[in-house]
Amino acid sequence: MVARVRPAAALRLVNAGIAVYAVASVALVATHRVGLTSEHVILLVLVAAGLVPRLRVVVRDWVPFLFIAVMFEDLGALQPLVAGSVHAAGPAILERRVLGVDAAPWLQAHLGGLVGAVWWQLPLVGEYLVHFLAPLLAGGWLWWRHRARFEGYVAAYTLVMALGFAGYLLYPEMPPWLAAQHGLVPPVGRVVVSVLDHLGGFGALYSGADPFPNGAMPSLHVAVPMVIALTMMAGQRRRISRLWLLYPLTISFAVVDLGEHYVSDVVAGLALGAGCWAVVEMVSRLAARRASVSAAATFAPSPPRTCEGHRGPFEA
Repeated sequence: MVARVRPAAALRLVNAGIAVYAVASVALVATHRVGLTSEHVILLVLVAAGLVPRLRVVVRDWVPFLFIAVMFEDLGALQPLVAGSVHAAGPAILERRVLGVDAAPWLQAHLGGLVGAVWWQLPLVGEYLVHFLAPLLAGGWLWWRHRARFEGYVAAYTLVMALGFAGYLLYPEMPPWLAAQHGLVPPVGRVVVSVLDHLGGFGALYSGADPFPNGAMPSLHVAVPMVIALTMMAGQRRRISRLWLLYPLTISFAVVDLGEHYVSDVVAGLALGAGCWAVVEMVSRLAARRASVSAAATFAPSPPRTCEGHRGPFEA
């Protein structure tokens, strides 16, 4: 078995991607097409702090999480520059042909939630709302207890979010709750907003905070838990570690039942999360194998050398 090492190769690719995006983002800010957000300022401060040797490791480890926040803020501004036409009816038609029903309206009609949340949906809403907090918690635990797995996790998480945001721009898709408002699918209740409306009236604040509501394909609410689950399972031989798969599986059901995604978005999210994790693992293993070969060549004993013209007793 190849020894696991810190996936420096994968992180080099991530850092290169961050640098390219940073240059593009600054260019957009300079042309006044994208506003300078607080996340941009914090990112620049952290990059400057990375020049201090004692802070370099911490900044390098955690700056990708802030970088993802900057990308999220830029989605709304990039939409008119990059995004194509919104796919509204197509995803619903595909789901109807494959499954025979519209999944979200069917679930809400049979299990509740069409006009408001039922009690058993509250844990699903909570699971849905920790979408941005869960990666930080998982990263903090890995950074503190399993540093060797932390960098691979950060690389996979960054790759998932970058590809997901790119998918939102290249293939903007209207989610079921919004398609229902346009009469493209049967009525769908947006359960998350209904719950937040009962908790201090935060529903309107939540629904207005999304810079790109037509970003449904793929489901990053599913892809990120898949990365977390696979990372936590890596290197674990106990069968109980497989319980981590309940995280992506339960959220897969939740995003459909809550009216936020189609089943196709869920399938794409699971594939994206597993694929990005596998790519980072492959890059890490290749780097480890190359490092092992290089180390073996460096410390290999040299063949004995004899003086020129000297022959041993058994040499002709």
